[in-house]
Amino acid sequence: ISDKPDLRYGTQIGIEVTNCMPTRVAEAFNLWHRVAKQGSQTPPRIFERLEQLDEVQLVDDELIWVQGMYSQEELLDFYNAVEKKVERLNSTKANYAPMDTYELFINSFIMIPRWKMEEALARLGHINSKTKKYSYIYLVTNEKTLLIFDMINNTLTIKHLYSYLDRLAEEAKSIYLGTEN
Repeated sequence: ISDKPDLRYGTQIGIEVTNCMPTRVAEAFNLWHRVAKQGSQTPPRIFERLEQLDEVQLVDDELIWVQGMYSQEELLDFYNAVEKKVERLNSTKANYAPMDTYELFINSFIMIPRWKMEEALARLGHINSKTKKYSYIYLVTNEKTLLIFDMINNTLTIKHLYSYLDRLAEEAKSIYLGTEN
């Protein structure tokens, strides 16, 4: 674990990690986290803003993002996240460590319909066309699906994770808490 890139396997593979979600949703999550920290000391303007946003609700101590069906805007958030990371990777000011290959992992709550996936692969190829490129772009969707965009071979692989994500989350939590088995 490092920075620029976030995860490394020696000097062979560098993985940058990010997420993509609409700005209003990210703001709502951040505000709810402030409410959790500040409790009764939370300024009323925070609750007023949360009411305006109406993107994320607290239900039984869980934050729920109420999403509708697929929207083109979510796909644009994904493309924008990739574009930012490609620009950053190629920036002389970013000081990325030299690696044999770079990969990009994006955690998201979006859904990409099957009929949009080939278009997404083509769009990513266009975005990822600078001097330094990501060899693979991984996207976890709200359907517990991992989309693997192989930018070298211009292919897409779909993995359905289902309960695997839950197991990984529990393992990560136990490592974090120091209770690994």
